[in-house]
Amino acid sequence: MKRTIAVLRIICGLLVFAVGLLNLGAFGFEPPVAGPDARQFQLAMQEAGYFMPIMSAMFLIAGASFVTNRYAALMAAALFPVSINILLYHTILNAGEMAAAVIFFAINIFMLWYCREAYVPLLCSKLPSEKVSD
Repeated sequence: MKRTIAVLRIICGLLVFAVGLLNLGAFGFEPPVAGPDARQFQLAMQEAGYFMPIMSAMFLIAGASFVTNRYAALMAAALFPVSINILLYHTILNAGEMAAAVIFFAINIFMLWYCREAYVPLLCSKLPSEKVSD
């Protein structure tokens, strides 16, 4: 079972890394032209100047993290808001192309589940008591 999970983690990492490369324009990939509302949103992200490079870097770092199994729990948590945004974008603005968004969201959910034990300390209801030194 551990071997199967490791293979799935590596596949997830390679897919996320590939998305990061595609977002940077590797392989001559150009996103498909979307509807008017979606296109306006895409242009706003590109014109901001910082959004797409940071998102691409995050995908590259997360993909490498998943493949090497270093800081995978942190990267899965960091990618969760991004995967929700991608899913909402395709649900609300560009409903015709849901498959990739659903797959990416499922990959992110799988990685969160895989790393679930790392989140236990974060889900404590109180901070640990502070030690007062005399």
